[in-house]
Amino acid sequence: MKSTFTFATALCLTSLLWSASTWSMTLQEAKAARIVGEQPNGYLGLIIDTPEAKQLVLSVNAKRKYYYQSIAKRHSVSIDEVATLAAQKAIEAAEPGHMIQTPQGQWLKK
Repeated sequence: MKSTFTFATALCLTSLLWSASTWSMTLQEAKAARIVGEQPNGYLGLIIDTPEAKQLVLSVNAKRKYYYQSIAKRHSVSIDEVATLAAQKAIEAAEPGHMIQTPQGQWLKK
């Protein structure tokens, strides 16, 4: 009985995780759909405001900030310097059709 319950629980959890991942959007999917784009400050910007897109932007930007802080500390530079350099690289690496934001705040398709 206990093993049946454990198996059923594991199956339910696996199903739940699988269904959650099918509903979640990847960064590349969001960029291709022009829901998010690269900003000149080194962070991801929200173009179409949906709860799922907002969560993605918050998650990606938190990770970016962590890495920018780590790099800034290691090289004794400001986080803004690291973020600006990262923005330049991300904008250069953006695929055609992805959205990039100008320094004036306008979204353009690359």
